[in-house]
Amino acid sequence: MATLNECRGELRSIISEMRAIESGVRSDFDGIGEDLCANCIDKVADRYDYVLRRLNNVRTNVFADWVNGES
Repeated sequence: MATLNECRGELRSIISEMRAIESGVRSDFDGIGEDLCANCIDKVADRYDYVLRRLNNVRTNVFADWVNGES
């Protein structure tokens, strides 16, 4: 099972790759709906960014106490 930090790192990597793909679509594909496609990729990356921000707000010590049944 991956740790929370590993999940955060993997999510950051995915977001970075998606941003690079978005940029490539915008610059390398002209006249075939590249803006629409890139905008869709951007929206997905934005949603992943939201999830990452939520994960960054998780207080792991409180979460660990909750999982272990402590108050």
